[in-house]
Amino acid sequence: MERRLLGFLLKITVISLFNAFAIFVCILFAISGELYLSTAGIVLLVVVNSVVFKKKSYPLRYLLPGLFFLTAMVVLPILYNVYLSLTNYSTGHVIGKDDAINLFLNREYLRPDAEKYSFKAYGNDSDIILLLLKSYEELLVDMNGEIRDPGEFEIVDSDLDGTPDKIGEWKVMEASKIASKISLLQKLRIPYGNGWLRLSTLREFRQYEHQYAYDEATDTLTDLKTGKTYRPEKARFISSDGEALDPGWTEYVGLQNYLRIIKTEKYKKPFFGVFVWTIEWSLLTVLISFAIGLFLAMMLNDSKLRFRKLYRSLLIVPYAMPSFISLLIWRYGFYSGEFGFFNRMLKYLAGISIPWLDTVFWARFSVLLTNIWLTFPYMMLVSLGALQAIPPHLLEAAKIDGAGSWQKFRKVTFPLVIVTLAPLLIGSFATTFNNFTVIWLLTEGRPVTGIGDVAGATDILISYAYKLAFSGREGSEMALSAAVSVVIFAIVVTISIISFRRTRVLEDVANEI
Repeated sequence: MERRLLGFLLKITVISLFNAFAIFVCILFAISGELYLSTAGIVLLVVVNSVVFKKKSYPLRYLLPGLFFLTAMVVLPILYNVYLSLTNYSTGHVIGKDDAINLFLNREYLRPDAEKYSFKAYGNDSDIILLLLKSYEELLVDMNGEIRDPGEFEIVDSDLDGTPDKIGEWKVMEASKIASKISLLQKLRIPYGNGWLRLSTLREFRQYEHQYAYDEATDTLTDLKTGKTYRPEKARFISSDGEALDPGWTEYVGLQNYLRIIKTEKYKKPFFGVFVWTIEWSLLTVLISFAIGLFLAMMLNDSKLRFRKLYRSLLIVPYAMPSFISLLIWRYGFYSGEFGFFNRMLKYLAGISIPWLDTVFWARFSVLLTNIWLTFPYMMLVSLGALQAIPPHLLEAAKIDGAGSWQKFRKVTFPLVIVTLAPLLIGSFATTFNNFTVIWLLTEGRPVTGIGDVAGATDILISYAYKLAFSGREGSEMALSAAVSVVIFAIVVTISIISFRRTRVLEDVANEI
């Protein structure tokens, strides 16, 4: 009884601490304007408490951690990607409209006729306390940017040169000590007139003014320096003569990014070219590596084969080695045009060399060859496991019925193996479809197929999306990249669903054997 009570009290204590912390975090999110995060935190808080204290929700205690990480690591990134694809998030459009307006309102300009103020700093050995600015007038300023009344302090000018040697208890500071505090002076803003005084050079302050004024009623921005008026258009402030101000802002654009992919010539041709190559790349990699892996597995499954363990150890080397290291060895050690192993052997034997990574055909051949080399050991291992799971009596029955080696393979072995491995082949197709690492480390999507094209000959959809997001010649197109990512997701999900439904037919075939 005491142990149960102690356990209950411990649970109450832990949940209370969790609730207090969660409520505190939700309040912080709400204060900072992050209402979505605050709402999500409240929902999580309610779910956790319901699961802990309701007896009917007891099984969910074991599912909740997995569901939490599934939501945080999979569902939310997918939803955010979809949201991003429906906006214009790109270079010059990465902040909200209010933030963009505030950015313009904080911009300043220096009028050509602005007065110059020389200055003297007063303080102790470590800190600046007061500044004396001198022009046609004198201003006494503290380090908070407030103009002070000289009558507040006792001013001492021992040498009567017009510059006080001491103001209050603070003495005039040497130039070397002022230089060490220059970063503080650069941050100082002193409200004055229609603007403010700030450090212009190391020796003087000048008056700066706001460059822009925003009229909320007409939603226009006026350049006080030139008199131009800018109106919002296409998520930017644009003047009547077409001049656009940067930055713009992020706004909802609906399906515009998806329409750009299929309608804009700049993106349509590269996208569909990359899409076709991605399908080819994925299918050829999976089919060829599976064929090689199954063939080797059948050889290693033969009990009469000598040194099977040695062969098996050697054949899994590509799978065991880190792919990063393998890919760099293939790129610089094998495919290098001048120093690569392949071309050195070809020059020695036949006097020829092949541009492995420099032409479209050979670059695609090279990435396929390398990816098949990396993939076939996995296919061999899973095929070996599937072969060993086949009941021996089925093969013996086929042999008694007079079936030859090819007939046993076609009628018995392959149907049973493919039923077992179909889900793994579908997963391998999805992995290859998004195999950014091989493409990027081996070719970076090159060779380039056209001047100014973002997509290269060996780019697959995921590397094309990466280039759109981070390597565009006209800036980063993060929203367009997100749209491509959503398309990739839709393609992989569709193919996976169709393929898994087809596996039911294979199961029926296997049951008839």
